[in-house]
Amino acid sequence: MLMRKQRGVALIQVIIITSIILLLTIFFLSVAKSQVARAAALQAKSLAYMAQYSGKNRVLFGLLTKDSMQLREQGWNFYGQAFSINEHTKVQLQDLNGLFSFITMTEATMLERLLQQYLENKQATTIANSVMDWIDSDSVRRANGAEQNDYPAGITVRNARIQTFTELVYINGMSVEAEQALIANTTFQPTPFFNPMTAPEPVLAIYTQDSNKASEVIALQQTINFNRKEVRDLSGLESDESIMYFIGPGYRITLTAQVENSYVGKIFEYGIFPYDIFPVESLSNIPKQR
Repeated sequence: MLMRKQRGVALIQVIIITSIILLLTIFFLSVAKSQVARAAALQAKSLAYMAQYSGKNRVLFGLLTKDSMQLREQGWNFYGQAFSINEHTKVQLQDLNGLFSFITMTEATMLERLLQQYLENKQATTIANSVMDWIDSDSVRRANGAEQNDYPAGITVRNARIQTFTELVYINGMSVEAEQALIANTTFQPTPFFNPMTAPEPVLAIYTQDSNKASEVIALQQTINFNRKEVRDLSGLESDESIMYFIGPGYRITLTAQVENSYVGKIFEYGIFPYDIFPVESLSNIPKQR
């Protein structure tokens, strides 16, 4: 009887020890699996950063060494339609001449018309006038606008050109929809003229004063007939001192790299001057929404 009891106790001890070892093994396997997954995610993120960085350099090299016609033959475009630059990275290349420039904008009218395509009229009017009050050097409040006395403590009206898109969030009446609309259609860089060939549809609709014409020009971009003459004939916008069918030297480069489930997004604005001593000028770094 004593021998049997001892054997029974020994068996229970073996079972308990085996169970503990099994639980520890499961725990270590779970931790190892988790660590492997984290390492794989970190590797994918690093590869996405590298792909985005490589993509940006390839875009800059292309802009420095080839003209717009050569780049278009390679599948590039300058009106913000995405194309692949390497295995993991897509690029949206936007000629700044196709956007509204806050540097040359002196009245709220065109900005208001732009925002009316995204927002209710009252909100569009408030934001447009508040933006112009934020920029101008005086303290005279526009109708539906906002000057320093209209802002809470801690917010100082710049009364000068806006430096970055991050300022927009502080402007009276600003919303997420309005901020995204401004980022997509405007620039804080000076542009010497307007280029109808590279303009987004909302901007083109304002210049042509005809949304149907703007839609037709955008549709033309997908055809082999997309050229200066066709766009001029379709839009009715003739070249003058403020309108020219010329690309550059300012560009907005939007890069989105994806490796597995890891994404890296960056937006840059550069001035490209191939024959200058300093051929690449960084204009701004815009936060990418994703």
